Amino acid sequence: MTDYLQLARDCIATGFHGSEIDPALPRFGGYVFFAENGTSPQELRALTDALRVREERTLPPVLAIDQEGGRVARLRDGVEPMPPLMALGAAGNIDLARRAGEQIAFDLRRAGCTLDFAPVLDLAVNAKNTVIGTRSFGDDSQRVAELGAALARGLRDGGVLPCYKHFPGHGATAVDSHDELPAIDSTRASLRAADMVPFAAVAPEAVAIMTGHLLVRAIDSQRPATLSARIATRLLRDELGFAGALVSDCLEMRALPGAASPQTAILALSAGVDLLLFSHDTDAAYAAATAIAQAVESGALPLQRLETARRRVERLRAHASPPLDLDAFPPHPMVGREVARSAVTLIRGVPRADPVASVAIAFGANGTRLRHEAPALREASLPLEPHRDQIRALLDDLEGWQRRPLLLAQRAHLYEAQAAAIADVIARYPDALVVSTAEPFDLPLFPRARHLLACYGNDAASLGGLADVLFGGAMPSGQLPVTFPHE
Repeated sequence: MTDYLQLARDCIATGFHGSEIDPALPRFGGYVFFAENGTSPQELRALTDALRVREERTLPPVLAIDQEGGRVARLRDGVEPMPPLMALGAAGNIDLARRAGEQIAFDLRRAGCTLDFAPVLDLAVNAKNTVIGTRSFGDDSQRVAELGAALARGLRDGGVLPCYKHFPGHGATAVDSHDELPAIDSTRASLRAADMVPFAAVAPEAVAIMTGHLLVRAIDSQRPATLSARIATRLLRDELGFAGALVSDCLEMRALPGAASPQTAILALSAGVDLLLFSHDTDAAYAAATAIAQAVESGALPLQRLETARRRVERLRAHASPPLDLDAFPPHPMVGREVARSAVTLIRGVPRADPVASVAIAFGANGTRLRHEAPALREASLPLEPHRDQIRALLDDLEGWQRRPLLLAQRAHLYEAQAAAIADVIARYPDALVVSTAEPFDLPLFPRARHLLACYGNDAASLGGLADVLFGGAMPSGQLPVTFPHE
């Protein structure tokens, strides 16, 4: 039982709370980090160094993190700000994607991480899908494959292992697998012609792929992909030629029946998953390891399956690069802003604004952030779904300010009142400039906008790139990474 228990722990990656390691924390095969563990390389490095030191064996554990860019970036302080992956899709530059990956790897190695849960290979094919959204490169499967492979190459060149996600593709559903099980109703032929294309392109050379908790009815109508041998083994390994480590998405997510339960972990391992991920609950991770060991001892789970999984995880550990000095010089400083600037897409009009004579109006809780780039700019903000009295107050304020409106839309296609507010401002101020700052599905809503752009994010990098165009004279060169209409 003791030997089996350690074998089982070697196939589990767990998160934990806080910025210190509990001495009672068992030795697992890997650990995953979130913002609560540290938001800078300096903070996280203390943890990763300590986890290396406590490891009695020669191989360090897998030290994993989600660092995609945009809203999914656990490290935000002391690292190169990166826009969402959709910005790379709009920029359309393979070498730029590689350099972005290498810069991300540099920051992660300073933090002591060895594996990045990136890039995302899901397609942006559903306008209502916000769980993926701008995390996707776009909707062209071949282009997503090329850009994903380039980013992954940059990560590997920089000494960090990439983990592609979320197989076999989370883009076609608007359901968030954190909350419930998404069902994919596409035909097998449609999946092979679109969603699976990026994964098929990278699978033979991939060191790691993450499953999505998705019920893909055309392949397995009974079990989600993470628990399905038809998907995790026969499709991914036997048909697509994947030989790396298969990582589950977090087993605590409510998409799975019996989320975080030991039995779910056993089912995932039996289906072909090699590294079982528990993002926050170390007790659940420990219980899963105990149950797996008991299943092997009783013969319910073949020992060979557990040993195969452990070997694949050990390959990840063996290929880990050592940390970099915290004060090492970055390979591509300012590449995030270059990506964001290259992504800005002009739909029509003139992409120029005078900050002294303009007011930026943002929708959502993040504010505008443009004022950081142009202090003379006035700013205002409204909720994603503003009330009618808030819209009237804005129109009154605009009359008093006597400034040109710069409207920063955020998913107005999902918020009817926001779309109405923007339309009202355009009607009163025909020279208003409108920018879509998330997925560009807002753009068709504003046919009367004379000046219309997209920048794919409202994070610091994305709005910095937008400022370079609006206020700095840079020419917008991005191309739309999605097509319309999308349902």
